[in-house]
Amino acid sequence: MIGMRTQWVYQLRDCPDAEDVEVLAEEEGRPRQILARPRPGAGGLVDGYVLQRVDAQTRTAVYTWVRAGEAEQVTEYLLDLLAEVCPVERAR
Repeated sequence: MIGMRTQWVYQLRDCPDAEDVEVLAEEEGRPRQILARPRPGAGGLVDGYVLQRVDAQTRTAVYTWVRAGEAEQVTEYLLDLLAEVCPVERAR
C-alpha cells in the first residue's frame, strides 16, 4: 500500500549524562534524517539527533546525539546541519 504507516525502532545514542534509549515511532517510508526530542524532566530543553544508519529488515534507525538546548536553537542547528549534508540542487 502507498503511504502505509510502519512502526520503527529508533535507537537514540551518545547523549551526555543519559543512557541510550529505544523508542517506537510510526513513520511513512524511511525515518527522517534529523530528530529533535524533548529531554525528560528538563523543562523544555530538547536533544537533537542525526540519522547514522537504517536497517530496513529489522526496521531500526540508529541516531547519534549532536546538540541540546532550547527547541528553536536545536531545530535551527539541525536544519543547518541537514542543509550541509543534503544541499538543494540549483534550478537549471
